[in-house]
Amino acid sequence: MSLIINQGKQDTTQDNKFNPITEKNVLAQITEIKLATSQTNTLEITMRLLNGANKGRFIFDRVNYDPKSDFSWKYRAVRKAAGCPYNENESAQIDIEKLLLNKAVTVDLGVRKGKNSAGEEQEYQNITYKVIKQATPAPSQAPTTTPAAPAQESAQVATQETTPVEAVEEPSVPNLADDTIWD
Repeated sequence: MSLIINQGKQDTTQDNKFNPITEKNVLAQITEIKLATSQTNTLEITMRLLNGANKGRFIFDRVNYDPKSDFSWKYRAVRKAAGCPYNENESAQIDIEKLLLNKAVTVDLGVRKGKNSAGEEQEYQNITYKVIKQATPAPSQAPTTTPAAPAQESAQVATQETTPVEAVEEPSVPNLADDTIWD
């Protein structure tokens, strides 16, 4: 069996050319998580940008999760940004895909300069994970209870939902587990 395609005329001038993105407050969906083959205790995370000037583009990050590493802070930052912060009481063995796959995170993207394996100057994508702040209910939305019914009060407070702050620098985090394409 063969698969014949019309490949057209390819533009080879962009081959092996990488341009880091510089943009703030970008919403990204975690689309793939795998163990890095070149580094131990490191995750390779692939994200698709959901908004901004580079919407649809994919970015990649390597995140060390070794608790003894000086760089494990980034692992905790990814989890916190995805809405599932690390808890010291949780099991040491976890399903990281179950926690992070298809979650949205807000990131700031920038350029980091460094040297590649050949010792040449190179630009790398820098990713800073941000936590989405939740708004507290306005006083007019606060649950009303009578002092004689403390059980009702705690039940009402437990079901009270907060709404995300609607500001450009703090976009809300949608649930992306249903493979929705966001415009």
